[in-house]
Amino acid sequence: MESRERTLGTRASIFRKTDKEIPELTESPEQVNRPARQISKQERIKATFYLNPEDVLAIDEIQSDEFRRTGKKPERSHVVSQAIQAYKEQRG
Repeated sequence: MESRERTLGTRASIFRKTDKEIPELTESPEQVNRPARQISKQERIKATFYLNPEDVLAIDEIQSDEFRRTGKKPERSHVVSQAIQAYKEQRG
């Protein structure tokens, strides 16, 4: 058994050699073969909001009610989005 420690210099590299051409960088974006992306949900933007504890409890209650009704728990983001859209419609 060898007591010498195996250093990074003795290990095989997991990285691509940089002296070779990288096809992704030489092809134009139109030429790159990309898999078709299916968007099942509307694109969303991450946002942070500070809510009162009773607002968070209301969201939890809405989630629980929806779960009891449909058997599927909606995301908090979906509940908040629905509330914002309803408020927007109410205001005109």
